[in-house]
Amino acid sequence: MVKETEIVEPAENNHTPPGWPIELIEFEPSGKAPKSPHGNGVYRFSAALTLSVILPRRGWTLIKQTKNYAYLRPPADQPNPPFRISIAVPTRAECVAIAKRSQARGKSWMGQLGEWPVLYIHERNRDMREMWRNRDTGKIETILHPVPLQSSLHIGEWGIWQAEVNDDSGDFVVTRFSPEPCPLEGATDQPTTAPVVDLFEGAERAVVLTTYERNSEARRRCIAHYGATCQACDLDYEKKYGAIGAGLIHVHHITPISRVSQEYQVDPVRDLVPLCATCHHVVHRREPPYTVLEIRRAIAERAACPLSGPREI
Repeated sequence: MVKETEIVEPAENNHTPPGWPIELIEFEPSGKAPKSPHGNGVYRFSAALTLSVILPRRGWTLIKQTKNYAYLRPPADQPNPPFRISIAVPTRAECVAIAKRSQARGKSWMGQLGEWPVLYIHERNRDMREMWRNRDTGKIETILHPVPLQSSLHIGEWGIWQAEVNDDSGDFVVTRFSPEPCPLEGATDQPTTAPVVDLFEGAERAVVLTTYERNSEARRRCIAHYGATCQACDLDYEKKYGAIGAGLIHVHHITPISRVSQEYQVDPVRDLVPLCATCHHVVHRREPPYTVLEIRRAIAERAACPLSGPREI
Protein backbone atom coordinates (compact mmCIF):
# COMPACT_ATOMS: atom_id res chain seq x y z
CA MET A 1 0.00 0.00 0.00
CA VAL A 2 1.31 3.44 -0.93
CA LYS A 3 1.58 5.69 2.10
CA GLU A 4 2.10 9.40 2.44
CA THR A 5 5.72 10.03 3.25
CA GLU A 6 8.34 12.75 3.40
CA ILE A 7 8.79 13.96 -0.15
CA VAL A 8 12.02 15.96 0.11
CA GLU A 9 11.19 18.01 -2.97
CA PRO A 10 11.56 21.79 -3.46
CA ALA A 11 7.94 21.94 -4.64
CA GLU A 12 6.52 20.27 -1.51
CA ASN A 13 3.68 22.42 -0.10
CA ASN A 14 4.97 25.35 -2.15
CA HIS A 15 2.23 27.03 -4.18
CA THR A 16 4.71 28.62 -6.59
CA PRO A 17 7.62 26.17 -6.86
CA PRO A 18 10.85 27.54 -8.36
CA GLY A 19 11.13 26.80 -12.06
CA TRP A 20 7.44 25.98 -12.53
CA PRO A 21 5.81 28.31 -15.08
CA ILE A 22 2.40 29.85 -14.39
CA GLU A 23 -0.09 28.44 -16.89
CA LEU A 24 -3.67 29.36 -17.75
CA ILE A 25 -5.75 26.20 -17.34
CA GLU A 26 -9.22 26.00 -18.88
CA PHE A 27 -11.67 23.43 -17.52
CA GLU A 28 -15.33 22.47 -17.67
CA PRO A 29 -17.72 21.29 -14.94
CA SER A 30 -19.31 17.86 -15.16
CA GLY A 31 -22.70 19.50 -14.72
CA LYS A 32 -24.69 22.15 -12.95
CA ALA A 33 -25.80 21.37 -9.41
CA PRO A 34 -29.55 21.41 -8.68
CA LYS A 35 -30.79 24.65 -7.16
CA SER A 36 -32.14 22.73 -4.20
CA PRO A 37 -30.34 22.39 -1.87
CA HIS A 38 -27.22 24.00 -3.38
CA GLY A 39 -28.61 27.34 -4.55
CA ASN A 40 -28.11 29.24 -7.80
CA GLY A 41 -24.93 29.22 -9.87
CA VAL A 42 -23.35 26.11 -8.32
CA TYR A 43 -21.45 23.66 -10.54
CA ARG A 44 -20.39 20.05 -10.03
CA PHE A 45 -16.78 19.06 -10.76
CA SER A 46 -15.27 15.58 -10.98
CA ALA A 47 -11.73 16.53 -9.89
CA ALA A 48 -12.94 16.84 -6.31
CA LEU A 49 -9.62 16.21 -4.56
CA THR A 50 -7.85 19.05 -6.36
CA LEU A 51 -10.54 21.61 -7.13
CA SER A 52 -11.97 21.60 -3.61
CA VAL A 53 -8.61 22.99 -2.48
CA ILE A 54 -7.28 25.22 -5.26
CA LEU A 55 -10.51 26.95 -6.32
CA PRO A 56 -11.45 28.39 -2.88
CA ARG A 57 -8.00 30.03 -2.88
CA ARG A 58 -9.09 31.86 -6.02
CA GLY A 59 -12.37 33.27 -4.82
CA TRP A 60 -14.62 30.25 -5.38
CA THR A 61 -17.07 29.08 -2.72
CA LEU A 62 -16.97 25.40 -1.79
CA ILE A 63 -20.57 24.34 -1.18
CA LYS A 64 -20.12 20.61 -0.72
CA GLN A 65 -17.57 17.87 -1.30
CA THR A 66 -18.26 14.16 -1.75
CA LYS A 67 -16.08 11.20 -2.68
CA ASN A 68 -16.55 11.79 -6.40
CA TYR A 69 -17.57 15.43 -6.78
CA ALA A 70 -16.96 18.94 -5.52
CA TYR A 71 -19.79 21.49 -5.69
CA LEU A 72 -18.52 25.04 -6.08
CA ARG A 73 -19.87 28.49 -6.90
CA PRO A 74 -17.59 30.52 -9.22
CA PRO A 75 -16.62 34.12 -8.50
CA ALA A 76 -18.59 36.97 -10.04
CA ASP A 77 -15.94 37.71 -12.68
CA GLN A 78 -16.46 34.34 -14.43
CA PRO A 79 -19.96 33.06 -13.71
CA ASN A 80 -20.21 30.67 -16.67
CA PRO A 81 -18.06 27.86 -18.12
CA PRO A 82 -15.54 27.29 -19.50
CA PHE A 83 -13.63 28.43 -16.42
CA ARG A 84 -9.99 29.48 -16.26
CA ILE A 85 -7.41 29.67 -13.50
CA SER A 86 -3.73 30.58 -13.39
CA ILE A 87 -1.62 27.97 -11.62
CA ALA A 88 1.99 26.79 -11.45
CA VAL A 89 2.50 23.64 -13.54
CA PRO A 90 5.71 21.58 -13.76
CA THR A 91 7.38 21.39 -17.15
CA ARG A 92 7.82 18.06 -18.90
CA ALA A 93 11.51 18.09 -17.98
CA GLU A 94 10.70 18.71 -14.31
CA CYS A 95 8.16 15.85 -14.30
CA VAL A 96 10.87 13.49 -15.56
CA ALA A 97 13.37 14.86 -13.04
CA ILE A 98 10.94 14.26 -10.15
CA ALA A 99 10.37 10.69 -11.36
CA LYS A 100 14.11 10.02 -11.51
CA ARG A 101 14.68 11.42 -8.03
CA SER A 102 11.81 9.29 -6.73
CA GLN A 103 13.26 6.18 -8.34
CA ALA A 104 16.60 6.89 -6.70
CA ARG A 105 14.87 6.91 -3.29
CA GLY A 106 13.53 3.45 -4.07
CA LYS A 107 10.05 3.58 -2.54
CA SER A 108 6.50 4.53 -3.45
CA TRP A 109 5.02 7.70 -2.02
CA MET A 110 2.09 10.07 -2.25
CA GLY A 111 1.81 13.71 -1.28
CA GLN A 112 1.55 17.20 -2.74
CA LEU A 113 3.83 19.18 -5.03
CA GLY A 114 2.87 22.75 -5.77
CA GLU A 115 -0.92 22.67 -5.63
CA TRP A 116 -1.18 19.22 -7.19
CA PRO A 117 -1.66 15.77 -5.63
CA VAL A 118 1.15 13.38 -6.57
CA LEU A 119 1.49 9.59 -6.56
CA TYR A 120 4.72 7.73 -7.30
CA ILE A 121 4.60 3.93 -7.66
CA HIS A 122 7.97 2.18 -7.51
CA GLU A 123 8.67 -0.88 -9.67
CA ARG A 124 5.13 -2.24 -10.13
CA ASN A 125 4.87 -5.88 -11.19
CA ARG A 126 3.06 -6.11 -14.55
CA ASP A 127 3.48 -9.79 -15.46
CA MET A 128 0.57 -11.12 -17.52
CA ARG A 129 -0.74 -14.68 -17.46
CA GLU A 130 -2.56 -15.68 -20.63
CA MET A 131 -5.15 -18.45 -20.28
CA TRP A 132 -7.21 -20.32 -22.83
CA ARG A 133 -9.15 -23.57 -23.13
CA ASN A 134 -7.58 -26.24 -25.32
CA ARG A 135 -10.34 -27.32 -27.71
CA ASP A 136 -8.83 -30.80 -28.09
CA THR A 137 -8.32 -31.67 -24.42
CA GLY A 138 -10.89 -29.34 -22.86
CA LYS A 139 -8.28 -28.29 -20.30
CA ILE A 140 -7.21 -24.78 -19.40
CA GLU A 141 -3.68 -23.96 -20.53
CA THR A 142 -1.66 -20.99 -19.37
CA ILE A 143 1.53 -19.18 -20.21
CA LEU A 144 3.24 -16.44 -18.20
CA HIS A 145 4.42 -13.38 -20.11
CA PRO A 146 7.04 -11.64 -17.97
CA VAL A 147 6.92 -7.86 -18.26
CA PRO A 148 9.68 -5.60 -16.88
CA LEU A 149 8.90 -3.82 -13.64
CA GLN A 150 7.62 -0.30 -14.21
CA SER A 151 7.80 2.80 -12.03
CA SER A 152 5.35 5.62 -12.67
CA LEU A 153 4.67 9.16 -11.49
CA HIS A 154 1.23 10.78 -11.56
CA ILE A 155 0.82 14.52 -10.95
CA GLY A 156 -2.53 16.31 -10.87
CA GLU A 157 -5.98 14.88 -11.38
CA TRP A 158 -8.10 13.90 -14.37
CA GLY A 159 -10.68 16.58 -15.12
CA ILE A 160 -8.41 19.58 -14.50
CA TRP A 161 -4.75 18.89 -15.36
CA GLN A 162 -2.51 15.86 -15.13
CA ALA A 163 0.90 14.55 -16.08
CA GLU A 164 2.00 10.92 -16.17
CA VAL A 165 5.60 9.75 -16.38
CA ASN A 166 6.42 6.08 -16.89
CA ASP A 167 9.63 4.09 -16.83
CA ASP A 168 10.11 2.80 -20.37
CA SER A 169 13.07 0.44 -20.90
CA GLY A 170 15.02 1.96 -18.04
CA ASP A 171 14.32 5.61 -18.83
CA PHE A 172 11.42 7.85 -17.84
CA VAL A 173 9.21 9.38 -20.53
CA VAL A 174 6.17 11.64 -20.29
CA THR A 175 3.17 9.66 -21.54
CA ARG A 176 0.46 12.21 -20.70
CA PHE A 177 0.62 15.96 -20.31
CA SER A 178 -2.81 17.53 -20.47
CA PRO A 179 -4.73 19.66 -21.22
CA GLU A 180 -1.84 20.36 -23.60
CA PRO A 181 -2.72 18.30 -26.71
CA CYS A 182 -0.27 15.98 -28.39
CA PRO A 183 0.00 17.01 -32.09
CA LEU A 184 -0.94 14.48 -34.71
CA GLU A 185 1.61 13.56 -37.35
CA GLY A 186 0.93 15.20 -40.66
CA ALA A 187 -1.63 17.59 -39.23
CA THR A 188 -2.08 20.83 -41.16
CA ASP A 189 -3.94 24.06 -40.61
CA GLN A 190 -5.77 23.69 -43.91
CA PRO A 191 -9.40 22.65 -43.44
CA THR A 192 -10.59 19.68 -45.43
CA THR A 193 -13.84 19.77 -47.33
CA ALA A 194 -16.13 17.00 -48.48
CA PRO A 195 -19.01 17.04 -50.93
CA VAL A 196 -22.40 17.67 -49.36
CA VAL A 197 -24.68 14.65 -49.76
CA ASP A 198 -28.04 13.63 -48.33
CA LEU A 199 -27.76 10.82 -45.79
CA PHE A 200 -30.63 8.56 -44.72
CA GLU A 201 -31.13 6.12 -41.83
CA GLY A 202 -34.03 4.20 -40.34
CA ALA A 203 -35.03 1.74 -43.06
CA GLU A 204 -36.37 -1.57 -41.66
CA ARG A 205 -34.78 -4.92 -42.42
CA ALA A 206 -35.22 -8.44 -41.03
CA VAL A 207 -32.24 -10.14 -39.38
CA VAL A 208 -31.94 -13.78 -38.25
CA LEU A 209 -29.55 -14.30 -35.33
CA THR A 210 -28.19 -17.27 -33.42
CA THR A 211 -27.76 -16.30 -29.77
CA TYR A 212 -25.99 -18.10 -26.93
CA GLU A 213 -27.03 -18.03 -23.30
CA ARG A 214 -24.80 -16.24 -20.80
CA ASN A 215 -24.64 -17.19 -17.14
CA SER A 216 -25.27 -14.15 -14.94
CA GLU A 217 -23.75 -15.85 -11.89
CA ALA A 218 -20.53 -16.51 -13.81
CA ARG A 219 -20.43 -12.82 -14.73
CA ARG A 220 -20.93 -11.83 -11.09
CA ARG A 221 -18.13 -14.11 -9.89
CA CYS A 222 -15.78 -12.85 -12.60
CA ILE A 223 -16.32 -9.23 -11.54
CA ALA A 224 -16.04 -10.20 -7.87
CA HIS A 225 -12.60 -11.66 -8.61
CA TYR A 226 -11.14 -9.00 -10.93
CA GLY A 227 -13.20 -5.97 -9.97
CA ALA A 228 -15.23 -3.80 -12.34
CA THR A 229 -12.07 -2.56 -14.05
CA CYS A 230 -11.00 -3.17 -17.64
CA GLN A 231 -8.12 -5.65 -17.60
CA ALA A 232 -6.78 -4.23 -20.87
CA CYS A 233 -6.74 -0.45 -20.35
CA ASP A 234 -7.46 -0.21 -16.57
CA LEU A 235 -10.58 1.91 -17.14
CA ASP A 236 -12.83 2.13 -14.09
CA TYR A 237 -16.18 3.61 -15.12
CA GLU A 238 -16.97 4.72 -11.58
CA LYS A 239 -13.69 6.64 -11.29
CA LYS A 240 -14.28 8.29 -14.66
CA TYR A 241 -18.02 9.00 -14.51
CA GLY A 242 -18.77 8.87 -10.81
CA ALA A 243 -21.78 7.09 -9.34
CA ILE A 244 -23.52 6.69 -12.71
CA GLY A 245 -20.69 4.41 -13.85
CA ALA A 246 -20.53 2.21 -10.75
CA GLY A 247 -20.36 -1.50 -11.59
CA LEU A 248 -20.49 -0.89 -15.34
CA ILE A 249 -18.23 -3.30 -17.25
CA HIS A 250 -18.38 -5.89 -20.03
CA VAL A 251 -17.35 -9.50 -19.39
CA HIS A 252 -15.40 -11.08 -22.24
CA HIS A 253 -15.33 -14.82 -22.96
CA ILE A 254 -11.69 -15.65 -23.66
CA THR A 255 -12.92 -18.48 -25.87
CA PRO A 256 -16.05 -17.19 -27.66
CA ILE A 257 -19.16 -19.24 -26.93
CA SER A 258 -19.87 -19.32 -30.66
CA ARG A 259 -16.64 -21.31 -31.18
CA VAL A 260 -17.56 -23.85 -28.51
CA SER A 261 -21.04 -24.27 -30.06
CA GLN A 262 -22.30 -26.32 -27.13
CA GLU A 263 -23.09 -26.02 -23.45
CA TYR A 264 -19.98 -26.21 -21.27
CA GLN A 265 -18.93 -25.53 -17.68
CA VAL A 266 -17.47 -22.05 -17.44
CA ASP A 267 -14.76 -21.01 -14.99
CA PRO A 268 -15.48 -17.37 -14.04
CA VAL A 269 -11.79 -16.64 -13.42
CA ARG A 270 -10.08 -18.58 -16.19
CA ASP A 271 -12.68 -18.31 -18.95
CA LEU A 272 -13.92 -14.75 -18.38
CA VAL A 273 -12.28 -11.36 -18.05
CA PRO A 274 -13.74 -7.84 -17.50
CA LEU A 275 -13.23 -5.40 -20.39
CA CYS A 276 -14.54 -1.92 -21.08
CA ALA A 277 -16.85 -1.49 -24.06
CA THR A 278 -14.09 -0.09 -26.28
CA CYS A 279 -11.52 -2.80 -25.55
CA HIS A 280 -14.20 -5.47 -25.88
CA HIS A 281 -15.03 -4.15 -29.34
CA VAL A 282 -11.36 -4.05 -30.36
CA VAL A 283 -10.76 -7.60 -29.08
CA HIS A 284 -13.40 -8.92 -31.47
CA ARG A 285 -12.10 -7.08 -34.54
CA ARG A 286 -10.17 -10.25 -35.37
CA GLU A 287 -11.01 -13.94 -35.54
CA PRO A 288 -9.74 -15.49 -33.38
CA PRO A 289 -10.09 -12.56 -30.98
CA TYR A 290 -7.09 -10.61 -29.79
CA THR A 291 -5.82 -11.59 -26.35
CA VAL A 292 -5.91 -9.15 -23.45
CA LEU A 293 -2.12 -9.09 -23.51
CA GLU A 294 -2.11 -8.05 -27.17
CA ILE A 295 -4.48 -5.19 -26.41
CA ARG A 296 -2.36 -4.04 -23.46
CA ARG A 297 0.73 -4.06 -25.67
CA ALA A 298 -1.07 -2.07 -28.37
CA ILE A 299 -2.12 0.52 -25.79
CA ALA A 300 1.42 0.74 -24.42
CA GLU A 301 2.83 1.34 -27.90
CA ARG A 302 0.42 4.23 -28.48
CA ALA A 303 0.88 5.72 -25.01
CA ALA A 304 3.91 7.73 -26.13
CA CYS A 305 1.57 10.20 -27.87
CA PRO A 306 -1.87 10.11 -26.20
CA LEU A 307 -4.75 12.30 -27.21
CA SER A 308 -6.09 14.09 -24.16
CA GLY A 309 -8.97 16.39 -23.45
CA PRO A 310 -12.32 16.72 -25.20
CA ARG A 311 -12.60 17.10 -28.95
CA GLU A 312 -15.27 19.03 -30.80
CA ILE A 313 -17.99 16.85 -32.27
